[in-house]
Amino acid sequence: MMEPPRKQAKMVGWFDPPVLAQTAVHMATANVFGRHSDSRLVEALASQPQACFDYPAADSDGLWLDYVADIGDGWNATYAIAEALARPTLEVTTQAGGTVASTRSGRVLVFGGDEVYPWPSRDAYAWRTEWPYRTAFEAHGTRPDLFAVPGNHDWFDSLVAFSRTFCRPERGFAGCRTQQTRSYFALKLPAPWWLIAIDLQLGAELDEPQVQYLRSVAAAMDPDAQVVLCVPEPQWLLEESYPAHRAYGGGMLTTLEREILERPVRAFVTGDWHHYRRHENAAGVQKIVSGGGGAFLHPTHAPRTRDLKDGFVERAIYPDRATSRRLAWRNVKFPRLNPHSLVLPAVLYALSAWFASASLGPADLASFGDTVAASFGAALRDPVNGLWLLAVMAGFVFFTDTHERWYRIIGGVSHAVVHLFAALVLAWLAARFTTEWLGLEFGGIAQLLIAGALVFVCGGVVGGVLLGLYLLISVQVFGRHSNEAFSSLRIQDYKQWLRMHFAADGTLTIFAIGIDRVPRRTPDDPRATPPHLIEKVVLQR
Repeated sequence: MMEPPRKQAKMVGWFDPPVLAQTAVHMATANVFGRHSDSRLVEALASQPQACFDYPAADSDGLWLDYVADIGDGWNATYAIAEALARPTLEVTTQAGGTVASTRSGRVLVFGGDEVYPWPSRDAYAWRTEWPYRTAFEAHGTRPDLFAVPGNHDWFDSLVAFSRTFCRPERGFAGCRTQQTRSYFALKLPAPWWLIAIDLQLGAELDEPQVQYLRSVAAAMDPDAQVVLCVPEPQWLLEESYPAHRAYGGGMLTTLEREILERPVRAFVTGDWHHYRRHENAAGVQKIVSGGGGAFLHPTHAPRTRDLKDGFVERAIYPDRATSRRLAWRNVKFPRLNPHSLVLPAVLYALSAWFASASLGPADLASFGDTVAASFGAALRDPVNGLWLLAVMAGFVFFTDTHERWYRIIGGVSHAVVHLFAALVLAWLAARFTTEWLGLEFGGIAQLLIAGALVFVCGGVVGGVLLGLYLLISVQVFGRHSNEAFSSLRIQDYKQWLRMHFAADGTLTIFAIGIDRVPRRTPDDPRATPPHLIEKVVLQR
């Protein structure tokens, strides 16, 4: 029995300097070492053989399965979903009070990726994910069999913590039975359905042991088998927004269908984007994004992708685009929402002002125009000053979210220039204030320290405001920076998951269930809203 944590996990502050620094290190390490040493290969060779897992219909009601992705950011959202899906029965209606659907807790629970934030560790999984689910399951006496797909955050430590948490059947998870010994698996469900989950590491191809496993699963399928494929990311959306993903995205899924499984997939299911979105083509093939299991909300109005190639038309989205646009305006409160992040612009502004003022004299402060001209001349003469400005611009260019090089350069440089200009304004005002109002000698120790402190403090606030405005304009006007613009908001509401019913007659019904406002502090929060039906999708055999 695991000991309860001392406190409930809060939402991750994604712009907090320690989180930014450690996330960057984890991402770099995972990408560098993951490319050269594929842990899936080591895992597959070292583990016991893994067959498919058989889940026939338990009774005339068939089989229920829950799918949840993007979990373990903060307690409120994670527990709200866990508690709702743990209820033995759940009656849901549409938001308008229309159709009533009676659903049952899943015999199987599939975690669809990114089971913890911001990075994986044994303690993080236990504190942020396992404890909320154990609490919910014990409250309702629910014990589903649990399977998990690794997402990009699970891969930050080369899947070490994920394997210890989900791939050791003798351990279990949150009191539930776990059976997988690899990072991918196949479930044989009531005929003719199969659920197959694959692992793509960090955008890699399928490794050879995984291919061989999938071929063996395909050989065991009946000719009329229907497949639900769980993937770690919505490649069909990424390849529209970021064309570089086309090199492996859709092509890899097509290869999987035609050459490995040798049959079409009826429904693609994924998370990674933290909202609900469903596309469908004329043949009834579904492409579903369901990443509302507990992480911060992603916008639905950006990127602006609607209809996709090959005739896939958007059928549903949650929350709606009007709500998403309204929520994006919260970026004007960026400094208040992300107070710890203000250290970064404070340091940037202070250093920029320091470099600029190092070559200035009292005469250069007569007017702001004189200060600008003198600072620009100093940047051209002083290599250290010039290299600092180039480094700042390069950092903002790298930060810009786009696949177009010209857009990245223009947007990044413009963003950098605005901050550098603001830093120069603050430096000029601080210098004038300390020399004219306080009567301190320009260049004296007292004047430099007080002016530097003023630029540091004011620069943190001004830089935070400008960054919030930049994110707001980017997501509202250009449809970019959707991740940064909404991770800064840490919105814990508008969560959802999928409940699938595999009927004995071969019909698959997918219930997309959402919670507009999750409970705060206590489960009986009077302002919380009950689970409701976003939509119901029926697939015939």
